[in-house]
Amino acid sequence: MRYFLSVLLALVTFHHAAAQRPGPFTAPPKSLRTREIDQQHIRLDLKLDLEKQSVEGKATHKLELFKAAKSIELDAADMQIKGVTLIEAKEGSAAVERKELKYNHRNKQLTIDLPSEKPAGAALTIEIDYSISKPKNGFHFVVPDAAEPSQPRMVWTQSEPEFARYWLPCVDAPGDRITSEIVATVPSKYVVLSNGVLTSKKENGNETTWHWTQARSHVPYLMSVVAGDFEVLEDSWDGIPVLSYVPRGRLGDAARSFDKTPAMVKYFSQKIGYRYAWPKYAQICVDEYEWGGMEHTSATTLNLDTLHDERAHEDVSSIGLVAHELAHQWWGDLLTCKDWGELWLNESFATYFATLWTEHDEGWDEATWHRAAEARDYQGEDARYRRSIVNYRYGSPENMFDGHSYPKGGRVLHMLRYELGDEMFWKAIRRYAEVNHFRTVETADLRTAIEEATGQGMNWFFDQWLYKGGHPEFNVSWDYDAAAKQVRVTVKQTQKVDETTPLFRTSAEFEIGHGKKSKLRRVTITKAEETFHFDADERPTRVVFDPQDWILKKLTFNKDQDELLDQLTNCEYLMPRSQAIAGLAAIEDDKEAAAALVTAATNDKFWGIRQDAVKAIGKLKGDDVRKALIKAAVDKKSFVRRDALSALAKFSHDDTKAALKTAIEKDKSYYAVAEALKAYASIDKEGSRELLRNALTQDSHKEVILKAAVEKLIEAKDTTVVAALTKMLDEQLEPERRVTIIGTLARLKPGDAAALKLLHEQLNNERISVRRSAIDALVQVADASSIAVLENRRSSEVMPRMVRNLDEAVTKIKDKQKVTDTLLSEVEKLRKQNQALEERLKKLEEKSGK
Repeated sequence: MRYFLSVLLALVTFHHAAAQRPGPFTAPPKSLRTREIDQQHIRLDLKLDLEKQSVEGKATHKLELFKAAKSIELDAADMQIKGVTLIEAKEGSAAVERKELKYNHRNKQLTIDLPSEKPAGAALTIEIDYSISKPKNGFHFVVPDAAEPSQPRMVWTQSEPEFARYWLPCVDAPGDRITSEIVATVPSKYVVLSNGVLTSKKENGNETTWHWTQARSHVPYLMSVVAGDFEVLEDSWDGIPVLSYVPRGRLGDAARSFDKTPAMVKYFSQKIGYRYAWPKYAQICVDEYEWGGMEHTSATTLNLDTLHDERAHEDVSSIGLVAHELAHQWWGDLLTCKDWGELWLNESFATYFATLWTEHDEGWDEATWHRAAEARDYQGEDARYRRSIVNYRYGSPENMFDGHSYPKGGRVLHMLRYELGDEMFWKAIRRYAEVNHFRTVETADLRTAIEEATGQGMNWFFDQWLYKGGHPEFNVSWDYDAAAKQVRVTVKQTQKVDETTPLFRTSAEFEIGHGKKSKLRRVTITKAEETFHFDADERPTRVVFDPQDWILKKLTFNKDQDELLDQLTNCEYLMPRSQAIAGLAAIEDDKEAAAALVTAATNDKFWGIRQDAVKAIGKLKGDDVRKALIKAAVDKKSFVRRDALSALAKFSHDDTKAALKTAIEKDKSYYAVAEALKAYASIDKEGSRELLRNALTQDSHKEVILKAAVEKLIEAKDTTVVAALTKMLDEQLEPERRVTIIGTLARLKPGDAAALKLLHEQLNNERISVRRSAIDALVQVADASSIAVLENRRSSEVMPRMVRNLDEAVTKIKDKQKVTDTLLSEVEKLRKQNQALEERLKKLEEKSGK
């Protein structure tokens, strides 16, 4: 994200202080949860009332005792326990005996007293009757309300990391595998989807009972039930049904997101060397789902945003999400992390396999670009806090779901592939899956599988990348010894080495380039400073460190202009060209550097490099720049067009206005239209008014066109649209559209109590996305009266991420109030000073008049 002239190749600015900030990872180290019982099978009989938002449930547990016990404990939160029964076979008979058991339910724990002490190894069947009403976690009911009276009803469950206890009594931890059944009764107009195979479907008047059976083991947090009115896109791979369910009316959008799923199942099965393990693969799009997706065994749940229309597809793709959740069917479901401290074995693997699909489907450059973005995401977090990937000091399990467990771990797997080479990497992955299928795993299991499959001792790799934190910070320089005909490259590791951050050992490549020709030389870096020598008959035109971007790193590599120009023009590798753009962009008032950037903006073969160049020239002036931006504004890739259109806001020429207006009227991308609108309004405030007003009624993905229009209207303080916006609120609007309009009114009418009240009311909306948008709008309005309203909402908010959003919003508003108060104080001070000067001037005039 941030670069400077000497080609600081850090993907974000990094601060040494991060090593001393452990963030939320300061709790005493945890141990694996001790299990007194071995859960073996759970059957749930559920009656779902979508009108009353309630559940009548019966959980039947088959379990064994690890040691002799008089009682057992299960996790059970926010439910009413109605009775507990022990089911035992009568001696000498096929009949069973039912014994009511005493129990104690408090502090989210259900303690069940056994009729007598049972020995270790005893097999028990225990039945628990319970009910749930208007749940806050576990079950979620989607219901119509005054704002959305036509909202279709549906219900879904979410259990990861530890929300299973809110909808089924169980040992709610990832270390225990079970088989399961879910028998759900719902009104007949609804479909029920769950894990495994549908073994029966029985009509009973106006109700239907669906019986799903998961015969192969998984963990409790992977159990799922979804009910609603769905249509299905049917496909298959090698006899396995691949079924994509969407709310009725959205089937036309399904193929756009899901048509590659069968090919993904094939690819992952072949690469992992382990055929997809489950009897079906279903992916189900549900409303009001806060997460992107959840890999419930054989039945992934997905956010409704997974679906989008054809125009949005110019900018938005769900392919990565679909690949990520499918990969979890191996990494997370077939093999499951034993504890949340080992979460990377689920999430990093799914993240990396999603980019492997990109590499397979779209090519190496697309995957490289995506991995670079992952590095930026991780390093942004690393600047705030640094931790080891394997970490048992997480306090709350939610803390583990961060940039270390997802993108950093994905990049670590990429480096493991680099160190081992493709052949041995895949042998190791196949061994890991083969040995550990249907097991819970920890990081040592992966290392052991690598050693068994390849013979390679990889302790050093695991120690630095998984049990330590951070990444290497390289400072690289080179020169040429003409007499010896050698290139000398010096590599320094400059990161602060401490108890968290090690001195790294890594293989690395150098590209020694002579124009279009080049050679790769591989070395092993092990020291704080090393110099490497490479034979070369003549001085290279460039030397590039890690040209294929295998290593997760920060890199400083000083280069002169000639080398940067050569690197941009002649290097075949993607990231070095991006780095060259960063270096050239920092050279001020140089025609040759500017010309190279202009050429790259329209001619580079990869869209990401064109986009980088467009961003760079967007800061420059001149006719050549303007013409290049106009040309880039019709690039085949929408991301390039968007940045080009945004940059044109600096130019008010007629051809600029024509290009922007054409984009507004004809561009297929909603997002490009939004950028063109903002740019046009910046250079022609009067001429853009009609365009902005017309945009208020345009539908678009995530309301980006509406948001662009109101942003410029607010900037212009154009209150003439207040009446039209107010009238729009009388219509039935999509939730995000409604909250955007309300937020706009509050900003256009500062101090208007009615507008602010409407915005405050959105904080109680059932939709998390609406509440989040309302919070963002309140921060922009920054009215002091909102602080108490936000704090009041915080007291009833159950979503951890929303609680953080509310806290951050209160802090931001308070900070803005401080700035405002300071400015007002300064203004008052200046007013008094001015008044004093006027009085002195008046006295001087009076004296001189005398």
